[in-house]
Amino acid sequence: MDDLPSGSRLADVRPQVAIDSESDESGSTTPTSADTANTDTEPFPEYDESECEMLASSIAAEKPLEEAWINALGKAGQHEIRLLHVNPNIIPYFESDPSQRSQVVLKQLQDLLSEPQLRPEIREQFITIINATLKLNLVLFHQSPEFLVSKEIKDARRPLDTILKHVEFVENMLKEQLQTAEQVSYALEEVSLEVAFAYERLRKMATVVAKNMKKPRFLERRLLALYMDMYEEWIHTPFLHMRRPQILDEQVPNFPRTKLARHVLIIWAAINRCIETYVTLGWVTLEIKQKYFAPTMGYLCDSPEIWEQCWERYQEIKKDQNNPTEQDFSGCVTN
Repeated sequence: MDDLPSGSRLADVRPQVAIDSESDESGSTTPTSADTANTDTEPFPEYDESECEMLASSIAAEKPLEEAWINALGKAGQHEIRLLHVNPNIIPYFESDPSQRSQVVLKQLQDLLSEPQLRPEIREQFITIINATLKLNLVLFHQSPEFLVSKEIKDARRPLDTILKHVEFVENMLKEQLQTAEQVSYALEEVSLEVAFAYERLRKMATVVAKNMKKPRFLERRLLALYMDMYEEWIHTPFLHMRRPQILDEQVPNFPRTKLARHVLIIWAAINRCIETYVTLGWVTLEIKQKYFAPTMGYLCDSPEIWEQCWERYQEIKKDQNNPTEQDFSGCVTN
């Protein structure tokens, strides 16, 4: 390497990349002891335990401040969403206040609707439901001194239909997700019984879950539970309280009132079914994680040899691909 032909490209650029050489005429690129002594910094400085301890303590001291900043930014984002998207779009109750708990539940709903993590389409959907509930409360209990007169029944039809339509949509969506989760569980049972390496089973199971299942969202479940509290306070409980004595006083059945009462009860039952389905969906998801993914991940962590086996198999597959004339073992490879 030292005897390079004159005029060669390597001979031209070699002096430019020489390390610690004083001139182009220095015949060696190896630093001497004198050169090492003249350097200002060491290539590998000694480990300073005190500096590391100071750095660790500094990081620990800054962690509460960082968490405080994250919390403050989250609160600021929540406040902005509430001012721009929640408060202007929820029609306030302006006749007379129901119970104190009703106002507390409504405020909690507004706070939860302002969460930045909540999907915008879910926020819009629940704002529509809440507005319809406020309107229904106004029509049923504050529009006329007599309960469920003809005009009230007619005016209550639209908000009732709006609530029922959206609640049924949520219920059907949750039913489909639960059915899909149960089907995924059956598919994972078959994958877990396959004779294959652990990493292959994990890859297959992850693919099945990612393509078919949706992770249950705690915020949406909490939002639905809060809305059930609102519906109970603003509609369900006062309606039953006023409807019971009215039924006893009616000499002739009033079918429009009966139909409206059934719709009020149907919505209440549908909300309960949605929450029950959410609970079941969360349980199925947790069971899938514990039954199929946790054992496979534990096996991979506890058995490093599996990676060597996987690498050897990969090398064999690669060798077969590079030698097409040899016997084809592609049928043994798991996709």
